Amino acid sequence: MQLFLLGMISMGSAVVALLFMRFWRSGRDRLFLWFASAFALEAINRAVFAWEGARDEAATPYLIARLVFFLLILVGVIDKNLRARRGR
Repeated sequence: MQLFLLGMISMGSAVVALLFMRFWRSGRDRLFLWFASAFALEAINRAVFAWEGARDEAATPYLIARLVFFLLILVGVIDKNLRARRGR
């Protein structure tokens, strides 16, 4: 059951990444590109974790990938706010 749920999370993250890529292509807003990169990384992270047998979620590579996921989102939000501030 755990592998099934990990597969669903991975697929959902991949779909969200593709949606953000679509938004980026239509609007050219870099925030969507940051989000697409983050969710693509999360999809890969979950898929690799499931592929490895889902033994230890607290292993360092998975935690680093998750940290990078959140950092990409944070950088995207900061980048968006800085560009908006410069545009005033």
